Amino acid sequence: MLKFFNRLEKTRNFVLLVFGILMVLSLVLFYAPTQRGVETNLSHSEETVAKVSGEKISVGELYRQKEQYSQYVQGRSFPAKMLLNGLISSRIARVEAARLGLTASDQEVRAEICDQMKAGGKSCSSDEDKNNYQDNIASQFGSVSAYEENIRDEISARKLEAFITSGVTVSEDEVLNDFKKKNTKFDLSYVMIDPTELAKTIKPSDDDLRQYFEQNKAAYYISVPQKKIKYIFVNTSKIGEKLSLTDAELRAEYDMLPEDKKSRCLGTGDRCQDPETR
Repeated sequence: MLKFFNRLEKTRNFVLLVFGILMVLSLVLFYAPTQRGVETNLSHSEETVAKVSGEKISVGELYRQKEQYSQYVQGRSFPAKMLLNGLISSRIARVEAARLGLTASDQEVRAEICDQMKAGGKSCSSDEDKNNYQDNIASQFGSVSAYEENIRDEISARKLEAFITSGVTVSEDEVLNDFKKKNTKFDLSYVMIDPTELAKTIKPSDDDLRQYFEQNKAAYYISVPQKKIKYIFVNTSKIGEKLSLTDAELRAEYDMLPEDKKSRCLGTGDRCQDPETR
């Protein structure tokens, strides 16, 4: 079969071209809808992620909230764990508000939504605005009921916070100290920094070191030729203490000196002879 295609070069290229087009079309037609279908299924999934006293948090709720937050951070990924912790906190507030009888009523929820619509320039009495509101809410929160439940949790959480803090008494000194802490300003002259301690906290990676070297090559350039030299220190006084020389050796060494250098005595029995007086 391969030999046959080698003989028919034009036909072989045509077959390969048709096969490549079919592969591209199959990817476009089958992969993209599947990807959109997966995202749609996630946004409407009722699978439970966590439970707080019977109040469940679904995969769809977590996914929709992640999509909403990504709009505020310019499409960057938002940690799902942080969002899940926030949802768990809201469920705790819902359970505690229900236990204390502080759950928001339907009337309070409707009033809150109406205030939001008015803030956005919409009317609560307009059927068109209501329909637009329901469409927008359904696309963002999955359903109108899910959004209204979210509003109910927010109102209940505010009422719960007011109930908890109502019994808290703050003295004038605490208020004054907090005010000073938040509003005191000062000019910084200098700060004592221990380079040794600071260096312990700095742990640059190999890439950081390489990048710094590339940017500061001129500072590390050595223009003068370098030589490797090893030095040996010789203590002549110590060596002299260990050497044993006879008078004959000293006299022979003395005779080899130039005349202008012969100004010292030799041995213990000779008289000192200065070259100029000799």
